Order: sequence, then structure tokens, then C-alpha cells
Amino acid sequence: MDEELLAAFREEFSALCADLALAADLPAAQRALNQLRGMADGMEMAPLQTRLRELEEAGLDTLRDAAEGLAALASGEAQPGPEPSPAGLPIRTLIVDDSAMMRRMLRGILAGDPRFAVVGEAADGAAGLAAQAELRPDLTLLDLEMPVLDGMGFLAEWAIAGHGAVVVVSSAAHPGSAAALEALRRGAFAAVAKPSGALSPDIAERAGAEILATARRAVGG
Repeated sequence: MDEELLAAFREEFSALCADLALAADLPAAQRALNQLRGMADGMEMAPLQTRLRELEEAGLDTLRDAAEGLAALASGEAQPGPEPSPAGLPIRTLIVDDSAMMRRMLRGILAGDPRFAVVGEAADGAAGLAAQAELRPDLTLLDLEMPVLDGMGFLAEWAIAGHGAVVVVSSAAHPGSAAALEALRRGAFAAVAKPSGALSPDIAERAGAEILATARRAVGG
């Protein structure tokens, strides 16, 4: 997505959220909500579309209170994650990456928190979607650059009928990059960059803490 267009969208969306927060009555709040929904639909921003649908029957106070969170969601400062897994249940995790070494390293990173249980792996996006349908994971760690179906293609299908949260872990997903912004627009909870030389043995030391912390946030932990 064009970054100038995205910046303009966020500015206008934030202004409408301010109108929503100050709405004098329910009809005014609903008008603001309808405008916000139209903007989110026009930009095809899945997380915003989902949150706005949840607010369709809300009352005035709820709509006013939701305005700040909507603005943060549009800015990329927050993404909705699923409810935390019930106490005692493992966080079922799927790893989708075409590199066997990277899949093994991500397994090792997740082993740093005993709540995560890797229930499956896939080497391309198409196989990842099949695993999603079969395993219904709480969390998917997703690469972007893969054969058969890349990560963006995976996200497009996952947004329709996928399960759990998705965290992108990719060398293409540096903070603020077009790829990272597009992944967030398509519904990913977050995008974390692999360090340069991602196949080096010290990836766990250099990136493991960030990946693990992001995975925890994605599942409400």
C-alpha cells in the first residue's frame, strides 16, 4: 500500500474518531461510525472492519469509549488479538516458513515459554492454509517470502476463514516497511523482522526475545 495514502487515511480516520468521542447523541455517534466503517471497507483493513462490526449495536457511551482504541488500531499501535488461552491449556502454534532451519529455530525460541506448543509446520502458504484448517491453531508464525503461495496470499485467505492470530516473521518485514504495513492491513497482529543473515546460529539471541514477546502479546499473554 502507498505509504502517503496510508498516512492520509490514518489522519482522516483519527479525526473521525475524535468526532465519535465527542458525539452529542447516539445518532451523531452512529453517523461517525458509518463514516469510519466506509473508510475501513474502502481500505480493506480487516482488523478495523472486524472491530467496527462489533460496535454496530453499541450504545452511545460504548461508542464514545471505543473511539480512542479505533484510532490506535488504525495507526498500527494496536492490533486485536484473541482472548487468552484458558489457564492450563497450551497455546497451539503453527509455523509457516520455507526454511527448515528457520522453522527449527522458531521452535527453539518458543520453547522458552512452556505455554507454547508447536502443533504443526508448513513450508509454503498453501500448505499453511491446509494446516490451519486441520489444526485450528491459536497462533501462526508466518514468513512472507515462500514458494507456491507467499505470506500475503496466505493472509488474504486466512482473513476470510482462518484461525487464531498471525505474527509475521520475515526479513521483508522491517518496521515501517511497505511489506510490514501491508501485512498489518491484511490482519496480521504484528510484523517482526528477521535479522540480516537470518540463518546464522545466533538468531535466537538477537531476535528470539522480540519474537517471543510478540507471540505472547498476540495471544493475550
